[in-house]
Amino acid sequence: MRRRHFTLGAAAALLAPAVPAWADSYPARPVRLIVPYPPGGGTDTVTRAVFERVAALMGQPFVIENKAGAGTTIGLGELARARPDGYTVGVGGSSDPLLPLLYDKLPFNPVADLTFVATLATVPIVLAAGPSLPAKTLQELLAASRAKGAQPLSYASPGTASPHHLAGIYLSEMAGIPLVHVPYKGTSQALTDLVGGHVPLAMLGLPSALPFARQGKLKILGVASAQRSALAPDIPTISESGVPGFSAGYWWHVTVPTGTPQAVISQLRGTIDKVLHTPALIESLLKGGFEPMLLSPAEAEKALKEDTAKWTKVIRENSLRGS
Repeated sequence: MRRRHFTLGAAAALLAPAVPAWADSYPARPVRLIVPYPPGGGTDTVTRAVFERVAALMGQPFVIENKAGAGTTIGLGELARARPDGYTVGVGGSSDPLLPLLYDKLPFNPVADLTFVATLATVPIVLAAGPSLPAKTLQELLAASRAKGAQPLSYASPGTASPHHLAGIYLSEMAGIPLVHVPYKGTSQALTDLVGGHVPLAMLGLPSALPFARQGKLKILGVASAQRSALAPDIPTISESGVPGFSAGYWWHVTVPTGTPQAVISQLRGTIDKVLHTPALIESLLKGGFEPMLLSPAEAEKALKEDTAKWTKVIRENSLRGS
């Protein structure tokens, strides 16, 4: 590790006078873009929408490679090992700093080996109830769950140690109600069993749950974010519905291997920021159920630290492991 840092530092010093001219020509060839999720999912959809426009502005294609598996560690590990020259970029998430807690012998450090570039979008998590649950509001659910002799309710999530799973544990702790986790392999299976009445509750992404709620096939009892979502402003937050201060969610950001020149990072960040302010893109993301997210590096660092501290406590107290 010391040798790598020395080599990078020495190279940077030798090439410093040439950086501005080199940066002006970036990118001079196609850029590899690693997405650590399968094609067609939310991350993939947001990435393609944003980088189609980034490529148009920067004059070179950003070639997406979906490297899914092992809770994003396969894709992010490949990104961390890539040459830090600006020609390998990736998409990470707000849960990346938690990976060392969930996976033994992780071959990379997501905090030290990856450098934040820019935030992309967020997806609100919601608490949804299936047709078999009598409660129509979160207040009714809380009252029933706190009643003497009440049995613990089960809730589905897209997977063990997912942000949705963590949100369910956090809700159980803050609300003082027993909840039993039922992990699924993805959102679609969890939704199917929720709508079919096989599980009474689920923690899901709002874009997945909302169409079923509008069809009357499930009820959304609350949004886990601190504020109401622009996607469904009529749905109250969990915090305002009986669990004050509750907040849980996740978001995606662009990241590069540590050591990537700052001039390249600044150029990427400026272009992404310009794209995220485009009305057409904002409308497209909102229609897809995603909220554009614009945070400065300082704001993103603060949010990551707060989220990491909160979820580290939840993971350790519940001895969670990645699936």
